[in-house]
Amino acid sequence: MINSICQTVIFLFTSENSKKSPIPLGTGFLIGYPVSEDKKTFIPFIVTAKHVLGDHKIIYGRFNTQVGSKTAMVEYDIEDIKKNNDYWEHIDKGVDIAIFRTYHFNETLYQTIPINLIAGKNDFENEKIQQTDRVIFPGLLVNFMGETKNFPIMKDGSIALIPSEPVSFYYKIGQQKINTSQELIFVNAIAIPGMSGSPVFLYPGMRLKGKSFSLGGGKFYLIGLIHGFYHAAPREVFKVETTETKLFYEDNSGIALVFPSWRIKEIIERDDFKKRINELITN
Repeated sequence: MINSICQTVIFLFTSENSKKSPIPLGTGFLIGYPVSEDKKTFIPFIVTAKHVLGDHKIIYGRFNTQVGSKTAMVEYDIEDIKKNNDYWEHIDKGVDIAIFRTYHFNETLYQTIPINLIAGKNDFENEKIQQTDRVIFPGLLVNFMGETKNFPIMKDGSIALIPSEPVSFYYKIGQQKINTSQELIFVNAIAIPGMSGSPVFLYPGMRLKGKSFSLGGGKFYLIGLIHGFYHAAPREVFKVETTETKLFYEDNSGIALVFPSWRIKEIIERDDFKKRINELITN
């Protein structure tokens, strides 16, 4: 099951020009929108954090391949994707989530997260998802990405807090400063550079479920998307380079900020999203 979760993840890159090596941006993951009762028939979409895409017009998704001894780089022209109505953000511009359609390539090897495993608010209530619940999230480790295949690391943590009030904070998307208040989940884990956009899963092991003790065996619910680390103290927004190790860890509180999965559901349940799905199925 862990391997299947890792197969839903791809690495996202940019490049200054075609002659230079790709520069890692962060993590993306794939969800599959069903087009029939056949579970094998779906439309794949990539989900990531908006700030991972930033101002880049062209990004690259690095996939594993069926061959297994090399990776495949897929180019995504974000401007063209938007023109084709295959790109979505939340209507609340402070939500750091982007979704865009990808084609299926026979050479690539990946799995998708079924949309029925994307937890909504009702799933949080029914499953009694709460503080101390164990979570895991796979993503990009910039210092070791792998040569022959993607090697996402698996981070492990627990829910520190699901605040009942919005959290005020600010961040940057490219050169644009976003000042916002959002529903967030705090996770006991260090979100390192490269992990932005990673999917966060509820680990279906032993846990307290309300007033009872569950031995596990539940579903691997997707409960959110990694935004980044929470700052140890209030400060101005600035860019943390991946080489600034000392500065990064001095500023990191050990708490990761997670946008809850119901924000993803709010996007894919919109009329404009469903309209595009119907167009794709019809055509």
